[in-house]
Amino acid sequence: MNMKTKGLMGSARWTKVRKTLLIAVISILTIVVCFAGYSVISLYSSLRSINPNADATKSALNLQGRVNILVVGVDSRATNDPGRADSIMLIGLDPVSRTMSVMSIPRDSRVNIPGHGYDKINATVNSDYFSDGGIELLEKTVEAMIPGIKVNYYAKADFAGFEKVIDALGGVTINVEKAMYYKAADTLINLKPGVQHMDGKTALEYARFRHDAIGDFGSSNGEELGRVVRQKALLKAIVAQTTSLRNVWKLPTVIRAVENAVVTDLLPNDMLRIALAFKNTTDKEVTTIPFPGVPGTIGGTSYVIPDLDALQSKIAPQFSPLVPSN
Repeated sequence: MNMKTKGLMGSARWTKVRKTLLIAVISILTIVVCFAGYSVISLYSSLRSINPNADATKSALNLQGRVNILVVGVDSRATNDPGRADSIMLIGLDPVSRTMSVMSIPRDSRVNIPGHGYDKINATVNSDYFSDGGIELLEKTVEAMIPGIKVNYYAKADFAGFEKVIDALGGVTINVEKAMYYKAADTLINLKPGVQHMDGKTALEYARFRHDAIGDFGSSNGEELGRVVRQKALLKAIVAQTTSLRNVWKLPTVIRAVENAVVTDLLPNDMLRIALAFKNTTDKEVTTIPFPGVPGTIGGTSYVIPDLDALQSKIAPQFSPLVPSN
């Protein structure tokens, strides 16, 4: 066999190898594109499922101004207490600066509930307690408590399902500030101080722990203390964790977990628009705001007494509808 023949055979083999590689690359790209398409379709379908009125409303989302979302945590395991709000957080999204402001509202806050007078704020969502109890009454109460703000949307999260969301994200990393121990018939919380990576169950135990001298809420020299601080720490940890997982390969698992844990009045398209607007936001762009109030007792009942002047002068501007121009 002469050199020319060998060269032609070698060239033919190389051409065949290149074709094989090209087919392999195209196959891989096809799989990725199909998977990405499946993820987008699955995401949109799931976003529709967590808004029960997705077909009945039109978008009112304005990404030129601040968007306030009221996040309410409920515990479905308490079947004899269907309306209990275990945690309430107000999240302000600034689409211009791509930053977030987060304030936990203590569930025992003594507030003037429209049409009902003064009571604890977590009673607003309980339809067994108030005939018009529900998310809408809670939104009206928050708007009355912080004059001048508008609650644009809500998201109600079930704790049991939210454990699975955190697990789907791969857990979260939190710096536990002190030892936390509590034991009951169906509960054991035993956390050691220090930085640790937690699964969903442990993270929620951390965020909900209140069996110490401070309890749900405390204040010292203007500094917020207690469980409300841990709730905001968990939110920041979740934002930090999602930063490294924002790719289509993680979406299906996370989507399924969110679908089972969250109900919201945000439209599917609006959720996608917000997600795109804040896709590069990290925990560094999340500002936690202390709730202005002090623990107190009125008529033998323990409350958190809000500082109404501070809510109007200091808190309202941070959740105002208009984002200040630079």
